[in-house]
Amino acid sequence: MQRSWVLAVIVGSGLLAQTPPSEPPPVPAPAQAPAAQPPEPKPEEVKPEEPKPAAPVLKVGEAKPFDQLRPTQRKLAYTLQRAALAAHELGYYRSHPKAVEVREVLEALVQTKATLPEKAQAAIPGVEAYLVRLRANHGLYDAEGKKVLLEGTWKDLQASARAAAKLGAPGLEARLLKVKGLLLDPKVDAAAPVWAEPEAAAPGKKGKKAPKGPKAPEGFAAQKAVTALWVKRAQAWIENTPQEVEVKGEKKMRRLPDPAQTKALNGLLIWLENEDLDLLRDPGFGWMDLRRLGAEPGMGLLAHAGDMATGKAPEGPAGELTLLPTLEPVVGESKFAKGEEKRTVLTEVKQGAPAASLAVQMAAFEKQGRSRELEVK
Repeated sequence: MQRSWVLAVIVGSGLLAQTPPSEPPPVPAPAQAPAAQPPEPKPEEVKPEEPKPAAPVLKVGEAKPFDQLRPTQRKLAYTLQRAALAAHELGYYRSHPKAVEVREVLEALVQTKATLPEKAQAAIPGVEAYLVRLRANHGLYDAEGKKVLLEGTWKDLQASARAAAKLGAPGLEARLLKVKGLLLDPKVDAAAPVWAEPEAAAPGKKGKKAPKGPKAPEGFAAQKAVTALWVKRAQAWIENTPQEVEVKGEKKMRRLPDPAQTKALNGLLIWLENEDLDLLRDPGFGWMDLRRLGAEPGMGLLAHAGDMATGKAPEGPAGELTLLPTLEPVVGESKFAKGEEKRTVLTEVKQGAPAASLAVQMAAFEKQGRSRELEVK
């Protein structure tokens, strides 16, 4: 019996050695791993690592409703627009030294229209048409260099001026007489003035004097100062942006005035400090024109400040004047006034509808462009 048990053990051991395992070997398991972890997740891992663009700093001029801009942005828009209007006024002097004088006396005559008797209004339609052309050309000459002439007669202008004097507007006849030739005579200053330095006399010719150079127009320096004033006021409302600064050897983030805007306005101020005749000769002076500054003149002035500072002339035709929304300032008394002295400050800016016509708009713009006051009535 013992022998049979031994044989059974031997036979069983042999069978166990020859019988394959009931479960498959663990080798195939790694082969299934790729199916469980496909390569698709790789793009998902890359996406979070892609640098996200920084949030753009909102600038006045972006397509956003004006009332949704921050108060500082609205104030920047207003002060820059006043600087652009002042620059436009400055640009008139390049056309002719008396361009502003001509425009102002004719505008004063038109303002008496409502009170003039019918017989004295014969000159008014021609004056209004002339003002339209003068503003459209930004001066006394058209795009081809031809002088713009008033359609009418001196007799009609004189009759209107004398009637206005009787109704409380004296002095118009004398003012009109000073610019009579510019308005009516095609031979008087038929070509626009040349601001270039005159050529020196040829050497060896004794007794021949060098030609006299042009003089800066009367009123140019004062208007240049008004323009610079509004540029300085705009600097106070430059947008603050996050910037990296070094504090005691450590780099930290601070909100400081936008460096690009700061550089542009600083450069414009330095450029405006040039001598009057140097400015009039500068190719960059051509940007002092609302027709070239776009639908937002203030931002247009800021955008092209670098062109002015580097003497880069505008290219192509100047374009046309268009109706623009009005910017209405809200002023108040400063909380930091010294003693009893009261100081007016800009507290808010609201946007209003455009003027009823280009003539009304430009008359208002011209008053703003020549004024230092925050609020012009």
